[in-house]
Parts: sequence; C-alpha cells; structure tokens
Amino acid sequence: MTDVVMTLVEAVIPMLLTGIGGACGWLLKSHKREEAKDQAMEAGLRTLLRAELLEIHTKYAPLGHIPVDVMEEAERVYRAYHGLGGNGTGTKIYEELKALPTVG
Repeated sequence: MTDVVMTLVEAVIPMLLTGIGGACGWLLKSHKREEAKDQAMEAGLRTLLRAELLEIHTKYAPLGHIPVDVMEEAERVYRAYHGLGGNGTGTKIYEELKALPTVG
C-alpha cells in the first residue's frame, strides 16, 4: 500500500508543480500585456491633454488674455497631464497661459 501511495505522490506532485508553474507564467505574461496597455493608454491620454493645452494656447495667447473659465479648464487639463507624468512642452504652454491676464 505504501508503494502505491509513494508512486502516486511521485507522479502527482511533479504534475501539480508543472501546472502551478504554467499558471504563474500565464499570469505573468497577462500582467505584462495589461501593463503595456496601461502605459499606452497613459501615453495617449497625456498626448490628448497636451493637445488640449496647445489648442487653448493657440486660441488665447494671440489675444493677450484668457477668460477665467477657460483658464480654470486649462488648470484642470494641466493637473491631469502633469499627474500622468507630462512635463516639458505642456508645462511651458501652461506657464504661458498662466501669465495671461484673465477676463470675465
């Protein structure tokens, strides 16, 4: 009886370990794919937010002033942009918007 149990244990344990290892590998690959998707989504959203800042800048910088509600929108857009790791050009655009006098 113990030989039968030992034979089963010797056969079952490697199969279980192989299954567990395979499952862990699958989970890791799945996690990496999701992480890559998340990074792509963040980069895309950052790009759209920067484009929104640029659009506001293009419209109001030549006028020399910016409406208060538009500046508030620009602040919200910039906070989201910056929170996603955006800086550089977007920050420069935002700083130029902040320097404009507000109206209405």
